[in-house]
Amino acid sequence: MKIALLLLVLCSCSDRSKPEVKRDPEPERQRRVIEPPSGRVRPLPPHAIRADGVGPYRLKASLAELLEQLPSGPRIATLDIPGVVHQSLLRAENEEILIGGEPLGKASFIAVIGPEVARTESGVHVGSTRAELTHALGAPLGEPDHARDPRLVASTGMRNARAVLDGDHVVALVVIADPEAPHAKDASAESACTRPTPEPETKRIGACLGGGELVAYEGDDIVVRSAESEKVIVATRVPGLVYVAPLRNPTDGRDELVAIARTADPQQRGWTLLAYRLEGSRLVKAVEPSPLYQLTAASARWIGAELGDLDLYLELTSRLDTIEVGGLLTTRIADKIHDVVVISPVSVPRRHAKSAPFEAPDAGTPDASSGEDAAMNPDRPPR
Repeated sequence: MKIALLLLVLCSCSDRSKPEVKRDPEPERQRRVIEPPSGRVRPLPPHAIRADGVGPYRLKASLAELLEQLPSGPRIATLDIPGVVHQSLLRAENEEILIGGEPLGKASFIAVIGPEVARTESGVHVGSTRAELTHALGAPLGEPDHARDPRLVASTGMRNARAVLDGDHVVALVVIADPEAPHAKDASAESACTRPTPEPETKRIGACLGGGELVAYEGDDIVVRSAESEKVIVATRVPGLVYVAPLRNPTDGRDELVAIARTADPQQRGWTLLAYRLEGSRLVKAVEPSPLYQLTAASARWIGAELGDLDLYLELTSRLDTIEVGGLLTTRIADKIHDVVVISPVSVPRRHAKSAPFEAPDAGTPDASSGEDAAMNPDRPPR
């Protein structure tokens, strides 16, 4: 008992004799402040291709506003060929996205020409095949009052987009502002016939020239057959033929057969529109053979290209009294698309007077001499 009491007293004395350790107050921690990044924050590819633009680049935005989004340096050019194109062109994303519009105006189209820089939500991009394009964006638009170059595809899944094809692959995707609203059709067009189903294996196109026909073209030759009997109704030849397509005339619900012909020599290229109606077993002119666009070696050099590297992809729209022609112009460098621009529209009036029978020797040309030049020219663009 005495021992325990002694130990308790000793411990108490030991605690009292232990010096108190003084601690310096802890310094207040400084908060970490993250400064906002200097300059503009830019989204990185791949960008989304949408109906209203591509990534941060929006249709209908002013070109001046879009130019501010680009790094400093020469990123704008003017492409001007009288009667063909008059557009300002901005180059973005290492020149793989092209933004165009009227000079000092707003963006009216945006083109993607690089395989990795942008794609649609469904995965379509430059390099996709025609089959992949159809699977992702739906079948090509079936519009009787439109006719397009077979190398230019508009899909049901994105009506204001155009895919430019080289063979079986997409080489450019173009989104265009203000897709055209369907125009009012004449009441007589309600009785329009349904075009026969096309036959890709025989390269035959369905048309309603009379009561249902199949149209085939090869080289400069056009053959119209009855869809029911396979009987040849009429055959003709158009020098310099590029392609043929049916185009609905809204006044009577019948198709006209439109053809695009091209002449070419080392110094110039010209595109001509022809359109015919079928009357019995004859083709008669629906419009006078009409020169549409002409490109020369000098005008090609003016925009920094060679004449042989320029091409047109034409799109035709049927109106009550006219056929309106527009489309795209492309330039290439080393077999790769370099420029894509929307061309100036041209309107061609329909004939109202009774047409004379179609005569093959001067088909596709405004006069006989130019027809001979076209027949002698073997240079024709790919279909």
